[in-house]
Amino acid sequence: MKILSILIFLLPVAAAGQSTNDYEKALSNIQKFYNAGQGDSINALFGHVPDDIKSSRPLWTNESNRELLAELGTLKSFRYIGIDKSDPNEVYVFETIFSKAGVKTTSLTLYKDLSVGTFRLITTSDSIDDLLQKSKGGR
Repeated sequence: MKILSILIFLLPVAAAGQSTNDYEKALSNIQKFYNAGQGDSINALFGHVPDDIKSSRPLWTNESNRELLAELGTLKSFRYIGIDKSDPNEVYVFETIFSKAGVKTTSLTLYKDLSVGTFRLITTSDSIDDLLQKSKGGR
């Protein structure tokens, strides 16, 4: 009975937190829109950006998406490698493979409502390099 009481108490806490799956789903949506050249759809995934800024200076546009596709190629796959502990936010980092640019790292944060907070298609830091090395050592 005590175990059941503890589980019932912790269930809302666990449901409120984000999981790696939430981040993978968000990146999967970004991948789908990126590969389709739909920068405006990527832009729509961001939360907590005032409407006047979203419309006047969108973070992603179809044109910028086209330019990135020409430079990097399509986003073929991604794999979660860890959380960048050097960042004050909880930044989830993925190893990404592009058809032209090859292996890169991508990172993002999510708000509690699962909308995208920050997104870096290509990112690196010493901490991220360490995550990448550790993940390759574990293969």
